[in-house]
Formats: sequence, structure tokens, C-alpha cells
Amino acid sequence: MTIDEVCGSFQIDPAKLRYYEEAGLLTCRRLTDGDRDYRGEELRRIGRIESLLKAGISPETLRDNPVLLDEDAKTGGERIRLLKRQRFRLLEDIHVKQQSLDCLDYIIRKAKDETPPRN
Repeated sequence: MTIDEVCGSFQIDPAKLRYYEEAGLLTCRRLTDGDRDYRGEELRRIGRIESLLKAGISPETLRDNPVLLDEDAKTGGERIRLLKRQRFRLLEDIHVKQQSLDCLDYIIRKAKDETPPRN
């Protein structure tokens, strides 16, 4: 598939695919005219990259932990460990945000209690 076909299929910008290559997350074959040629494994890898980014894993983390993009059963345990660590981080972020919401709700209630009614 050409870069335009891949971008249409995945609904992503060509610059994003080029970035994945520059970041070392993705490699692809080149045709004799220099055009990119994405095939089965590259397409599956793009899907994994997109899914992991949507899950909140940074491109740097993907680059530093290539096992996250690996489908090899031998690396499954390590991949699961890293994914669980990311899940824990997300839960921590949610907890912190919930505390912020609770604090704002408290401040709003206090402000309502202290504001005299309008006549």
C-alpha cells in the first residue's frame, strides 16, 4: 500500500507515518522510485502503534520499549507487565483528577453558601 492508501485506511495524516519512521517505531520498504510500500506486518504495526498511543502510551515509551509493539509470544509477559504499569499510571491520573473535581465541588458549594441571595 502507498502512504496515501495507508493514511486513508487508518484515517491518519502522512506526517504522522513519517514521524513514526523518524522515531524508529516503523520501517517500510521503498519501491524503486522511492515511494513507501507498506505491507502486512507494517500495517499491523501501524494498528498497534495507533492503539497504544490512544491508550496513553507515549511515542518515547514505545521507542524505548519495543516489546510493546512486538507480537512474539516469547515477549508476552514483559509486554503485559509494561501495559499494566501504564494502566496503573492512568488510574493514578484519574484519582488525582477526581480529587481536583471534589475540591472544586467543595469550593463551589462554599461559594454558594457565602453568596447572599439576589432580590
